[in-house]
Amino acid sequence: MRKTENSAESLLNIKQAAKILNASEISLRRWTDAGKLPCLRIGARRERRFRLSDLNAYLEQSQTHKNFVSIDQITSQTAHITLESISINYGTHLCAFYDSDPGRLKLALPFLLGGLQEDNRCFLIAATEIQAIILNELREARPDIDLDIQDGRLVVSEGMSSGNKLYAFFEQSFLQASKQGIQGMRVLGDMAWTLKKGIGVEELNAFESRYNQGLGHRFPVISLCQYDARLFPGTAILNALKCHNDTFHYPLNHFLGA
Repeated sequence: MRKTENSAESLLNIKQAAKILNASEISLRRWTDAGKLPCLRIGARRERRFRLSDLNAYLEQSQTHKNFVSIDQITSQTAHITLESISINYGTHLCAFYDSDPGRLKLALPFLLGGLQEDNRCFLIAATEIQAIILNELREARPDIDLDIQDGRLVVSEGMSSGNKLYAFFEQSFLQASKQGIQGMRVLGDMAWTLKKGIGVEELNAFESRYNQGLGHRFPVISLCQYDARLFPGTAILNALKCHNDTFHYPLNHFLGA
């Protein structure tokens, strides 16, 4: 009988796959958990199995983006940042909540300011009025903030009209930064912009989940999505927590605005 692509005989175990990719089994486990490398989970023990076509596609992508600065590469240099007196690893996707104007700035200011001081490429995704508030506060500590924007150290955006367009924007921006040798990135999203753009909760959740499974862990980026609890319903807050499981690796009180 002719074997099919999905037959058990055509699947490789993790040891065989690691040999083909010239990587450690630990790396393969990390890549599959982050959604970077596809795999199948087989049997009661949920063991990883790999298609040769997926491995070849991964190798081809790695060659295409050979200048890509990966999380594995950056861990030998600067593996984390410090925010709220806690260490946060690159490849982390977090959420935070606030219910006051000062609470909006609690994490936003040190997160972006620290990134600029450490030569990270920073992204601020927020509605125009929120941008102005955050940038004005940053300007007090960093008078050349407008030059940071002009030179591309800080990328400012009002968001996109759909989750798919925003995902494509980040994917292109991250690849470009990696090709330019940027070794760390930070994304701050004040998610009230989605209300301005008419993006519903379901579409927002779909974007957050997709980002969490892909870009947020694939690139050396720390992503912080903050939600104004005065604007979002309780179901949206609950879904945000579900889409940002990295947040639970740290004391939650650090991510609640005053």
